[in-house]
Amino acid sequence: MKGYLFITGAFFVWSTWGIVVRWLGLPATEIIFFNALFASIFQGAWLAVRGRREGARLMPDIVPSLWLGFFGLVNLLSFIYALRTTTVAAALLTHYVAPVLVAVLAPLTVKDSVGGDTLAALAVAAAGLVFIFAGGLDFSDGRGIIGAASGTLSGLAYAAVILYSRALSPRNHPLKLSAVQAVLTVVIIGALIPWLKFNAPGPGRLAVIAVTSLFHSTLANVSYLKGIRSVTAQEAGVLGYFEPVLGITLAFIFLGEVPHPIALVGGALVIGSGISVIYRGGRGVSKTGGVL
Repeated sequence: MKGYLFITGAFFVWSTWGIVVRWLGLPATEIIFFNALFASIFQGAWLAVRGRREGARLMPDIVPSLWLGFFGLVNLLSFIYALRTTTVAAALLTHYVAPVLVAVLAPLTVKDSVGGDTLAALAVAAAGLVFIFAGGLDFSDGRGIIGAASGTLSGLAYAAVILYSRALSPRNHPLKLSAVQAVLTVVIIGALIPWLKFNAPGPGRLAVIAVTSLFHSTLANVSYLKGIRSVTAQEAGVLGYFEPVLGITLAFIFLGEVPHPIALVGGALVIGSGISVIYRGGRGVSKTGGVL
């Protein structure tokens, strides 16, 4: 039960990303760079104290840990870009095609089973994406389509994050995996700064990013990685559907965003397909972890 609570708690925190991104009003690369920079400091200090005491070794699984960090960066970068260019609902609903992709890929990576029901669910999810993309998502200049495409890319990367997390978490300290992702993000985006033309955020925005890095990128990340040790990849995927439900609700309350009915129909198809995967295809799956 603790694993489910750890993962659900992480998604409760992550559901506020839309509010944070809209308030900051900064380019996705700037948000992610400074967020990762603060997270590296927080996690480095935490790792130096608690990680050493608990035996968090760096070198084992370092290459797959770097892949986890890379897909985590792609996931967050494309997701935040989607939040900047389309509605919160569209970004979240396209992002959450990931659990169905996880169910299809799991037999090849973490040795979870997949059946005809899962393939049918994938078809339903694909139909849902068609509905979400229909009509440009209320953006007449085409940015809605670009944002939805970015949200879908984040879903693909998020599927890889789930699978790598599921495989690596049972044998690696969650602080190590999270810190590798933060440092890798700083290195990659930092190397691109001369071409990105960064403008340092003001003190108020930096403070918000620092708080976000503590809760969203440190505590929530570690909670998720700790929880997925005892939860299957499919179960972790379906628990993630708390995020779009809460995120869309918060966007309605604080941003006044009312989702387009067509987008909601598509989102219902995507979410329904994911739920069917976990309750049909995910039964009886071993919870010992896989080996990417």
